[in-house]
Amino acid sequence: MKRKFLVVAALVLMTVAAKAQEFKIGYTYLEYIVLSMPEMEAINSELDTYGAQLEAQVQAKQKDLQTKYAALQQMAQQPNANQVVLKERENEIITLRDQLEKFTAQADQAYGMKQAEKYNPVYTKVQDAIEAVRKENGYAMILNSRVAASSAGIVIASDTTLNITELVFKKLGVPMPKPEQGEEAPTTGTGN
Repeated sequence: MKRKFLVVAALVLMTVAAKAQEFKIGYTYLEYIVLSMPEMEAINSELDTYGAQLEAQVQAKQKDLQTKYAALQQMAQQPNANQVVLKERENEIITLRDQLEKFTAQADQAYGMKQAEKYNPVYTKVQDAIEAVRKENGYAMILNSRVAASSAGIVIASDTTLNITELVFKKLGVPMPKPEQGEEAPTTGTGN
């Protein structure tokens, strides 16, 4: 009986060990790939233009507020200043300040929404390519290297052959950019 138990236990351990060897985990540099996509230059240019337009509107409102505030201060220094008019102008400035704060928050939100609208299709395209590479190469999962590296103690070291970044670029049909002077590219392996 004891011998049968040992044989069964050995078979179970061999099966578990065989399954463990089949479990492949790869990693890639999601942000690096996304930022290297050809469409990102046009997207960033469009976002810069949009952001500049919003900033110009905010600055125009700030200038209007500052002009009215300076006029109020000048009026308040007049010895015969009408207190009722001063109070009305002060309330107008408070209203303008509140409107400026609200507009600034709305502009930030609008920019964030525009950014998401433009970036999300690129992220989806890259994530679809990562998923295709994962399936084609038998990986159980793919880690985002930046997240893994910043999560203290999760991944301390890894084999560069598990880096699928180059395979993802190939899947996307985008040449992997060469690092510029002083810049490091993600270490690439074969992905196998």
